[in-house]
Amino acid sequence: MAESAQAQLLKLMEAGICPECGQLVPDTNRIDSARKIDRGFCGLDCYTAYYEIELAERLRPAVRRSGHYA
Repeated sequence: MAESAQAQLLKLMEAGICPECGQLVPDTNRIDSARKIDRGFCGLDCYTAYYEIELAERLRPAVRRSGHYA
């Protein structure tokens, strides 16, 4: 992730705004993650939408090994 994108995520997280949907994120509604940066999302739908390309790239080797949808 580029430095500017990470800095923007941190600003939004501190303000309590979901970077994907732009809604306010109360502390009780944040997703649980070991990475502090990922706690700024209001839910898993927004998290996966924001990181869709990165997640797909990480899963590509496993999908190829499985022989499905390669």
